[in-house]
Amino acid sequence: MKALVSYMLKDYLRSYLYVPPVSLFCLWTFVAYTYVPNPIFSSYAVSCAVLYFVAAWLTITLVNREDATQFHITAVHARSFNTVFLSKVIGVLIMISFLIMLAVLYPILIGAFHRSVTLWDVLIAITAHFLISFLGVAVSLYFTKIWSRRKLSTWLLLVLILVISLVKGGVVDSLPSGFSFVTWVFPPSFAIIDVLSQDTVTANGQLFSTFIYILGYASLLTVIFLVLVRKKNAFLT
Repeated sequence: MKALVSYMLKDYLRSYLYVPPVSLFCLWTFVAYTYVPNPIFSSYAVSCAVLYFVAAWLTITLVNREDATQFHITAVHARSFNTVFLSKVIGVLIMISFLIMLAVLYPILIGAFHRSVTLWDVLIAITAHFLISFLGVAVSLYFTKIWSRRKLSTWLLLVLILVISLVKGGVVDSLPSGFSFVTWVFPPSFAIIDVLSQDTVTANGQLFSTFIYILGYASLLTVIFLVLVRKKNAFLT
C-alpha cells in the first residue's frame, strides 16, 4: 500500500493538476490574514469551508488522473480495484494534511488572532479541518469519471451539493415546518461550521460527538464507494 500511495502521489505531482487548487488555497490563506486581529474559531470556520472545496477539487483530479488503460494496469499490479482507490484517498489526505498545517499554523505564527491560542484550540482546529476535508474527499468520490464522464454537469452538481451542505442551517430555516428532513441527504459539513461559529469552543461531549459523527459519516461514504466499485468491476475493466 505504501508503494502504491507513493506512486499515486508522484504521478499526480508530475501532472501539475494540483497547482490551481493548492495555489488558490495558499493565496486565500495569505490574503485572509492581511488584516489583524481576527477571532480564532470564526477564522478557522472560513478556512474549513474553503478547504472543503479544495479537498473535493484535489480528489476529482487525482482520482481521474489515470486513463482507463493505465488504471487497469495499476489495478492488476495492486490485485484489487479497491486498493487502488483507497491509495488515492490516502494520497489526497496526505496532500491535504500540508494545507491543514498551513491553515492552522500560519495565522498563529504571524499573530493574526486577537488572543493567545491554546493547545486545545490547535487540536480542535486541526481535527475540524481534517474531518471536513475527509468529508469533502468522500463525497467527491461519487462524482469521479467512474460514474459519469460528463465533466461540466458533474462538477456543477458536486459544487451545488457542497454549497448546500455548508449552508444547511439557513436552508432548514427557510423551509416550511416539517420539511427540514429533506436536508438530511446532504453531507453534515455544516455541523463543523456551526461548532466553530463561536470564538471559544469547549472540548466537551457535544464537540466530540459531532466529530465522531462526521468521521463515521465520511468513513461510511468511503466504504460504500469501495463496495460499489467492486460491484462495478466489469465496467472498469
